Amino acid sequence: MSAKRITNQATQKDESNESVKSKIILFMLKDKTKEVGLAEIHRSIETNYSKEGINGILKQLEKDDNIKNVSVKPKDPRYIVVDVEKFTAQFEAYAYKDFTSFMIQQLYVEKSELSKIKKYFTKPENDISEMIFKFGLISLQTILASYRRRNDPKNQEVWLRNAMAFENNLNSAKFSNQVKTKLLQNIQEDKRETNPLDVMPRMSRPTKTDYQRHAGEMELALTKMFPKMMKEFRGIEDNLWKKETYETMKEVCKKNPEYFLE
Repeated sequence: MSAKRITNQATQKDESNESVKSKIILFMLKDKTKEVGLAEIHRSIETNYSKEGINGILKQLEKDDNIKNVSVKPKDPRYIVVDVEKFTAQFEAYAYKDFTSFMIQQLYVEKSELSKIKKYFTKPENDISEMIFKFGLISLQTILASYRRRNDPKNQEVWLRNAMAFENNLNSAKFSNQVKTKLLQNIQEDKRETNPLDVMPRMSRPTKTDYQRHAGEMELALTKMFPKMMKEFRGIEDNLWKKETYETMKEVCKKNPEYFLE
């Protein structure tokens, strides 16, 4: 064994590996966006570890996903610290969204609470009433949960961007799929009315047109239930499609691509 390696081992015994890891991370956290190399880290932290020892720790931190090498070979590695808090906010929000939006399908609502929602005479109206209750409940609770889960306003926003994107979700938990399931039930009931054997012939399975027709009926029922509010909604939507508003919003999105979720 070389004298240099023996010296490294002797001096490193005075300082724990974990202590040096903490010093490296704390130094890098001073400016999360700054890329730093081995030499700068070695100069900037108080340690009796050699460059060789620091390099070994950097490799371990990279393996553990605490830091990331942003250089392209053959250039020497340059590292940035991985924003663990941001990743945790993204992960927790996605997990929260998936779990709650899936489980809410099996949510049992007490009659005393359902009585606060008006009961209607037709199935489409009752379906709408139930979905408004569940979707509204989960959306409001998700926003309130963001204050409980995240103190940092920036990470709270990250949490909400992920938690409120209900279409970026397990298929069975997507709000659109839950609506589609209701439409399918209505389509099947409609077909059974003309089929006394309660069997759907192969040629009469639901088509895109079936879904469009029943979605139109549901939208009509929604308009009858909430005529003033739906008139306002349609007015807002109609204004969006006007050329001037449309082009303005297009420019806003071109300048702010981070507004889009893949």
